[in-house]
Amino acid sequence: MTKNITSFNLAAAVAMAMLISACSITNLGWLRNSEDVDRAFATLQVSPNCRYWYLYLENSPYAVLGLDREYRIEDISWTEVEPGSEVFRKVVGLVESFPVPGSRTYGAYILNSKGERIGVWYSSMSAGITVDPDTKVVSITTGTPWMHGDGNDSFD
Repeated sequence: MTKNITSFNLAAAVAMAMLISACSITNLGWLRNSEDVDRAFATLQVSPNCRYWYLYLENSPYAVLGLDREYRIEDISWTEVEPGSEVFRKVVGLVESFPVPGSRTYGAYILNSKGERIGVWYSSMSAGITVDPDTKVVSITTGTPWMHGDGNDSFD
């Protein structure tokens, strides 16, 4: 009897893991490199249809992204920034001038699971993208190079 219960629990756990995995795969987005996006960030041209955020600290950013206004990020690692502001110019310049070692800064479109453009990306890092189609919350997974630095990151 115990063996049957254990087998059932294992089978239920495997089925649940497969279901969760299948659901999360359907929400995966991705980045598609774009020279147009690269040029737009390099010349500080922004879309009025996007809200913008930068990753990590103002004086040590690793990425800048813009999302269509119906989408948002709910992650404390990202700070919203006004696209015409001095802070925006500063973080875009720092992302461009100081890529992660061994990388180069590039522009890309952020695509949802259907391949539709929902934003723009500017960074020297790659990213995993997950989009909740119901809440329009975008989750971005990147490396964390600031966790391996020399500890001299400045805080505003």
